[in-house]
Amino acid sequence: MKLSIKLRVTLLCTLLAAIIASAAMAFQLIGEQGMLWDYYRNSLMATAQLARDDIRYEDGELDIDRNLDDLPSARVALFSMDGDLIYGRHLADLPFAEGEMRRAEGLAGDEWFVYDTKLSFDEGEDLWLRCSVSADTAQGLLQGRSRLSLLALPGLVLLAGVGGYGIAYRAFQPVSRIVRTAESIVDGTDLKKRIALEGARDELYALARAFDAMFERLDRAFERERQFTSDVSHELRTPLTSILTQSDFALSEAADATDQREALERIHEKAEGMADLIRKLLLLARMDAGQFRLEREKVDLGLLAEMAAASFEDAAGAKGMTLDVADGGQQIQVSGDHAMLLQVVLNLVENAVRYGRENGKIQLRVGRDAAQAWLSVADDGPGIEPEHLKHLFERFYQADPARHVGSGLGLSLVERIAQLHGGRVDVRSEVGKGSCFTLILPDTGGTP
Repeated sequence: MKLSIKLRVTLLCTLLAAIIASAAMAFQLIGEQGMLWDYYRNSLMATAQLARDDIRYEDGELDIDRNLDDLPSARVALFSMDGDLIYGRHLADLPFAEGEMRRAEGLAGDEWFVYDTKLSFDEGEDLWLRCSVSADTAQGLLQGRSRLSLLALPGLVLLAGVGGYGIAYRAFQPVSRIVRTAESIVDGTDLKKRIALEGARDELYALARAFDAMFERLDRAFERERQFTSDVSHELRTPLTSILTQSDFALSEAADATDQREALERIHEKAEGMADLIRKLLLLARMDAGQFRLEREKVDLGLLAEMAAASFEDAAGAKGMTLDVADGGQQIQVSGDHAMLLQVVLNLVENAVRYGRENGKIQLRVGRDAAQAWLSVADDGPGIEPEHLKHLFERFYQADPARHVGSGLGLSLVERIAQLHGGRVDVRSEVGKGSCFTLILPDTGGTP
């Protein structure tokens, strides 16, 4: 049978209380017996000292003061050195031993504490003084305490069990709350619930905060997944619809050879866009899963800037733009994946050409600051509204849906590649004056 943690804690508390109570009783009884032993020994020694003063020889005759009969709780007897009773009562058959207190069985079957003292006199024979006190008094006292302790033990154990259960119930209430919250969102239908534990900031409070943080991450992850699915569906639906439409038209009797060729060109264009989208999605998925490995080598940032500018020279010229590349008169090398870093710069320049101002200017700069190397792409276009800046690197995000061009994954890919290289991408933009994207990487001097 499986027991709950609360019941197990209760049983452990009860068992522990029983062990502690039993041990305390045992130590108490042992301690009391020791105390009683010392008490009776001291009492008998004191009685012997008092009796010594009342026993003497006068004119060769033994003189015993009758005050011996008035000594409290102790019996006094005198014996000759041969063991013959001279005074008092013979209570127990026990050899004499100087200065020792012993426990002896009496002639009547009772028990006594016995203390012997040897008396020496100048005028008479030596004698044995035996002081005795009944052990029944001590035994009765100890038995009474034992019975009282035994009667109290079940009550103490029961109290410990009830108290242990109460403590365990109160202590595990936050755990029950955590379990209920986790069960309520296990199917993923309500990820907005939180434990929100209040009270003392103990270990359970920290556990609840960790669960709330996990639920928050799960909520964001599910939301991103839903948004991602919706965005992918939307991005693929438009080119697929166009491909189907163009295919139907090309296969119809109304299309001549020229129409069919134009339709095929449009189909090819849409298929290339879909292939680029799928390639970027797969690349991002591999990066997120940690399955992408960088092929590090020495990479010259100035050379990357020149290659990117050359790639978009015709596109920029078609809009009357000028591309200006400057490396600050120095060679800036970093350790990285040449193809991936080139992809970053190409994406940044492509965006600058696509969204920049006609007849405007695009500037590419490279440099080094402290332990960082950087490459910036700046344009003098319309700029980006402040409310859009924090969303720029989100997948499929479009600051201006009316100007929707491309897959919306370029900047997400740029940021992810920069992160894999241990760097980041900063963006500064002012409406009406343009934008500047800066790739910042650790300056390793090109050491792979």
